[in-house]
Amino acid sequence: MCILYYYNSVKQGEVMVKLKSMSFQNKQEQAFTLAEVLITLGIIGVVAALTLPSLINRTKNRELHTAFLKTYSELNQVAQKYYADMGETVTDTSFATQSNLADEIMTKYYKGSTKITSNGMGTDDGNGNFLAFYSIRTLSGKAYSGGANSLGKNSSFICDNSPFYQTASGALFIFNDKAETETQNGPVVCVDINGKKGPNRYGMDYFLFAFTKNGNVVPMGDLRQETYGGVASNGSAANFFLSGTASCSNTTNNIHQNVTCAYYALSNTHPTKAGKNYWTDFLGEVSVR
Repeated sequence: MCILYYYNSVKQGEVMVKLKSMSFQNKQEQAFTLAEVLITLGIIGVVAALTLPSLINRTKNRELHTAFLKTYSELNQVAQKYYADMGETVTDTSFATQSNLADEIMTKYYKGSTKITSNGMGTDDGNGNFLAFYSIRTLSGKAYSGGANSLGKNSSFICDNSPFYQTASGALFIFNDKAETETQNGPVVCVDINGKKGPNRYGMDYFLFAFTKNGNVVPMGDLRQETYGGVASNGSAANFFLSGTASCSNTTNNIHQNVTCAYYALSNTHPTKAGKNYWTDFLGEVSVR
């Protein structure tokens, strides 16, 4: 009996050892090798590198779209409040040579706003040139020097007739080209909807609007401009009421071909492709670094 018991015990032990060995072998067969793990991580990294920039840009563009609509709504509210308070439109007042109109609008209707430059020409570099207040680019990404004005070269933005004002939300406002006749609109106002924070590009976060003689504010490029009339022809204002796709391009390096993007941004339509939108499709064609 003892011998039989010992024999059975040995056999059971061998079986247990074999079962444990088989279990360990199965676990080894089911586990990933280091090479497989590294390859998988590499694939995940490549996919992330390809998709994350697009997702980030879409998120940023949605934020900019919201800020743009807020800016446009506030400008029209200001125009209506001004008429209610003054009995005339902003355009009427600008025609009457109200030199402090920008100060009045920003101080009275944008609570918490501050004047952050003495003029719109930039700052004196000590060599007779006025340098632009901050760096801004065309929609395609080309740096914009600001061009020349009476104070020197490389000195101004496309809007440069007033100081820069910063609102409580951080947006930057600068006014340009008031109405010179009773049939003209104005002034024009350029707005960087998120301030000096990037991308600082025309058609992305920097847009042009105009006060109209009927008391509204419209985006540059509004195809109903025949209803409103023109703007002053002095300086660069002749470019302000251009309409159509030629004045909103995401490939040009010509700043004046970005001045009417506000119209397409407001309607959220692609300037050249039917069925496509502005904030996702059109801006999605632009490389932002």
